[in-house]
Amino acid sequence: MASAGTPSLTTRTAPRLMGMRIGSALLILWPLAVSPRLVPEDNGISVMRLGRAREVLEKAIASRTAAGAVGLIARSGRIVFLESAGEAAPGVRMPTDAISRLASITKPVTAAAVLILLEQGRILLSDPVAKYLPEFADMKTAEGAPAVRPITIHDLLTHQAGLASEGPEYEKLWDARTAREFAAGMAKLPLRFQPGTRFEYGWAGSAYDVLTAVIEQITGESYREFLAREVLGPLKMQDTFFFVPESKKPRLAAQYRKDSSGELAVFRARGQEETPGVFYSGAGGLRSTVSDYFRFAQCLLNGGELEGVRILSPRSVALMTSNQTATRYPNENYGWGLGIRVRTSPAGEDLGSVGSYGWSGGTGTYFVVDPAERLIVIVFVPTVPRTPGVSDIQKAFVNAAYQSIVAGK
Repeated sequence: MASAGTPSLTTRTAPRLMGMRIGSALLILWPLAVSPRLVPEDNGISVMRLGRAREVLEKAIASRTAAGAVGLIARSGRIVFLESAGEAAPGVRMPTDAISRLASITKPVTAAAVLILLEQGRILLSDPVAKYLPEFADMKTAEGAPAVRPITIHDLLTHQAGLASEGPEYEKLWDARTAREFAAGMAKLPLRFQPGTRFEYGWAGSAYDVLTAVIEQITGESYREFLAREVLGPLKMQDTFFFVPESKKPRLAAQYRKDSSGELAVFRARGQEETPGVFYSGAGGLRSTVSDYFRFAQCLLNGGELEGVRILSPRSVALMTSNQTATRYPNENYGWGLGIRVRTSPAGEDLGSVGSYGWSGGTGTYFVVDPAERLIVIVFVPTVPRTPGVSDIQKAFVNAAYQSIVAGK
């Protein structure tokens, strides 16, 4: 399904804008934008109960927990909900085709890229990283103890490599100009633990930027070029980029944060993009829309195929979406696959099925894929990491999607 076009207001929301006073400022409450070609249908989904997903977005905006949001719900390959609420920038309504910074939900795309190389016979997950990046040979811990075994590609994918994840020397690495330069810097820092003995995601999950360097070394091309040819192009993800082109910058939503008084304020303006470089971060560098990301998620749900185009085999997707960390993942109801969190228990605080998977990004992005229910849920709330209340919006939206299911797929 192509990305949503310019949204129109429904009859329900069209009559007027509403405003509320925050201090001396008048906050405009934009009505929800609904894709004109998507009407919730009876796909085992209660249209009335689906309205609760809309209420989640409306309440988030009205309470100023968020300035804007876009949500998508699909079942059995059909989108039953695609709506936006709030603003893409002060005074500008949020469209359903707004582009957001994906942050860490870039990682599942990078994991898929590694598995494509596996299927092409160009890499093994058991390969030592040093086979491709020699600087990772002879790694040592902070105590000077040598690594008991080499760091493998699988260790990077599962955040079990023991790589540095904090500290001033680590922070300096983000000035790197290329993924290879970043990886070389990581190799100079001591290991936090022996490879394969712990799960540690760290602040940015930067093992995936080392994977970016591995991909570029193997392919002899930039990660942007490889990804465009093997994933984004075949899946027709036409609104997904590492750096948003000039013609589409007006759709890049502003990124909000809470200021010192607790009020929402713009952190990055609408259309504000970094100067394009050649460091294409596989850990968090992509920008996209909910509709484009739905195409990737639906491809996974279909076992690696979308609209007659296959990028992965079903067995590779099964590997990617299975728990790879035994009991090392810090939440007892979940494990970590390759690039994604996997639900391993029906217990927990949220609605969902065992075997569902997904992840979140620090910029307010979140997705869940549930094979048992043939369900995909995506919600983008453009914010900075750790903005209070954003996680609650995401969880409430996912719960609203699940509670709308009233019959089998």
